Amino acid sequence: MDDYSGPGPGSPYDRSGDYSAPGIEQGAPAPHQGAPQNSGPTGPYRPTPPPRKQPRRRVWPVFVSALVGALIGALLIMLVLPWGFGVNPLDIIRGKLRNTTVQQTPATSKQVQVVSPSTGSVDVTTIAKKVTPSIVNINVELNSGQSGTGSGVIYTADGYILTNNHVAGDATSIKVTLASGEELDGKLVGADPENDVAVVKINKGGLPPLALGNSDTLVVGELAVAVGSPFGFEQTVTSGIGSGLHRTVTAGSETDTTSTSVLTDLIQTDAAINPGNSGGALTNSASQMIGMNTLIATQSGGSEGVGFAIPVNTAKRVADDLIAGRAVSHPYIGIAGQTISDTIASQYNLPVSKGAYVTNVQQGSPADKAGIKQGDIVVAIDGKDIGGMDDLVAAARTKSVGDKMSLTFLSNGTDKKTATVTLEEKPKNLTQ
Repeated sequence: MDDYSGPGPGSPYDRSGDYSAPGIEQGAPAPHQGAPQNSGPTGPYRPTPPPRKQPRRRVWPVFVSALVGALIGALLIMLVLPWGFGVNPLDIIRGKLRNTTVQQTPATSKQVQVVSPSTGSVDVTTIAKKVTPSIVNINVELNSGQSGTGSGVIYTADGYILTNNHVAGDATSIKVTLASGEELDGKLVGADPENDVAVVKINKGGLPPLALGNSDTLVVGELAVAVGSPFGFEQTVTSGIGSGLHRTVTAGSETDTTSTSVLTDLIQTDAAINPGNSGGALTNSASQMIGMNTLIATQSGGSEGVGFAIPVNTAKRVADDLIAGRAVSHPYIGIAGQTISDTIASQYNLPVSKGAYVTNVQQGSPADKAGIKQGDIVVAIDGKDIGGMDDLVAAARTKSVGDKMSLTFLSNGTDKKTATVTLEEKPKNLTQ
């Protein structure tokens, strides 16, 4: 911006010159005083008659008339103008409008309500400020001699840390670094490979646990903020939305390429998640933990906008069992199967294009006791249609041992039946 100053001497706007008024030139002759002013060149002098006296004008009647007119005009304005705005002039005189609240009438009868799927602050900086003190970095040494880095969430003020089984479950040495930079030794309390949840304990109190939300009430499209240590960069914050719910993913192991596990009921998000984010928090707009970041779907090895988190309700249930020293419950049905697709249905001439085709029934399992056999097709659970085998597994894992499930299935191709299955504890080394 150019420097600009106001008008000054020498400028086009200069007003500082000498502006004094011109005077009468000195030395000019005075008017002639000796000659008679009424004399003429041809006649004798005649005195001028005295001027006729003018009568005085009376001012006060005009003033009174103007005053009366002004008062009448003001009164008309005060009485007529309020009517134009729908106000009774008498109310103004009586002072009734002093404490009146004006309400605007909508232009139409329709009321528009803006609904948000989430509450709380949508400013990610506010969320990050509240969440990051509760996120830790975890460095581990494994039995294989390898080392790894992951993340964790402060679960209790007395030092219990939530993380993934694949982060700390096989560790021989655990180091936990707090947000303050303090590094402490960690001890594995317990781990559940099936749900990929582990709990680590550090010897320190007064820690800031992260507030927990309710993953059962999540809505696709909600704000999602991930906090962790991708590639070892501690306290990294990324944001996105909840892209999907109830996802089932078959995950491979980073240290054992022959080992796979099926994770169910996962939260999908497009918030950037990379190696090292595992065990960190996925939070909502209220700065509450709604999931534990676990894995990514990727072809490049980095984030491609498809990340997954274990629902916080599942992580909490498992963590509470591990901390209390209880065995983590794994209710099961006893069915192995395959998801039916349009291609499979056409290839094998099946009567439906979706559902779970039963390939094996564990002898003595709940499914066996309910009369389900190999070749049956499960099409609904508790009256709700399912898409495939993943839905069947996920439904069982959301329940507890002893709970009952109603399975609708096709037997012998077209014979539709319903059976009640009572879930039991899953035997070791068995699939659903």
